[in-house]
Amino acid sequence: MAVDTRPTPRSSLLTPLKIEPTARSRPLLVRPGAQYDCFGDGTCCTDIHALGPVTRVEQRAVELLEPGSLIRHKDLLAPVFRHQEHGPCVLRSSRGCELHARHGAASKPIGCSRFPFGLIATPEGGRITTEHRCPCRTMGERPPLTVEASEPWIRDSSGRLSPNGRVGPKLRLSPGKLVTFSRFRLIEEPMLAALLAGEAPLTVLGVKPLGRLRGESFRKVATDMLSERDGSAYGEAMVWFGNALTALLNDQPLALGQRPWGESFDKSEARSLNKQKPGALLNDWLADLLWSLDWVFSTSSFEAGKREMASLFVVAQVIMRRLVRARVRPDRAAAEAIMMVEVGRQSGEWERVQGAL
Repeated sequence: MAVDTRPTPRSSLLTPLKIEPTARSRPLLVRPGAQYDCFGDGTCCTDIHALGPVTRVEQRAVELLEPGSLIRHKDLLAPVFRHQEHGPCVLRSSRGCELHARHGAASKPIGCSRFPFGLIATPEGGRITTEHRCPCRTMGERPPLTVEASEPWIRDSSGRLSPNGRVGPKLRLSPGKLVTFSRFRLIEEPMLAALLAGEAPLTVLGVKPLGRLRGESFRKVATDMLSERDGSAYGEAMVWFGNALTALLNDQPLALGQRPWGESFDKSEARSLNKQKPGALLNDWLADLLWSLDWVFSTSSFEAGKREMASLFVVAQVIMRRLVRARVRPDRAAAEAIMMVEVGRQSGEWERVQGAL
């Protein structure tokens, strides 16, 4: 499997709050309504992100077991797994991960075994999070997420809980307003409940999407995303995101492009016998974005974070509707749209948006 390639969460956005000392990983907490199981659709072993990176210790072990399977990523400046010409990791085969098959589960880098799980330490305990760049997370009949099923995947190589980020006693609601974490929970909780009840996301978030940025523009970001086309599925997802953003800004129809990761979504659709409401998939995704507290690390305040979520939602909605018009099954259309937008959200282009909100 692959791992999120974003850098360590940018806690500097909250300085000088000194948040880390009060954050804790226990008790472990799961978001009400979250569901997940791994069905082996295989998307995580493709170029939804760079295949890695791996640590120096992991690099030495992998190179000993599977010589030539790692290369140095030109942007990350770190070792990642090579990928095959059509996208999957070079160690991906019909029996899954060859590193796992030949040398056992313990041989896999922590990032490979961890995806799509994450852990955010807070004053109330550790929030277990899940990425939506995975049709196993978004589509089909899945059991409720539990602490017991999740805990093995959020430990490091020494068996300790390993948070992706830490959130402390005060959070920034807006540029001039700080609130305690417990006060923020009183704001967040009804928003999560409303999303799970099917309320309109823009109403729940209470902000307008897109709009002005400080020292940046959505049009420039969209144009730069279009330049990412490089023959990979990642590049195609970036083009979809850029075109959808342009369509929104110009109030024009979205053209139908090449759909990335089709093989994985074919598997997802085949195993998803009961069709889901596409709006429910989008709301569940937004609920996880809220639960993950990603806005703390990526934007300047909760108001900025809500605006980012609203903007991501309308981009995903445009892509979903275009796919439905192309006769894609609606729940699959929603899942594909979420996948493309989640990939774009990890890009350097979108990081510029996060910093300018």
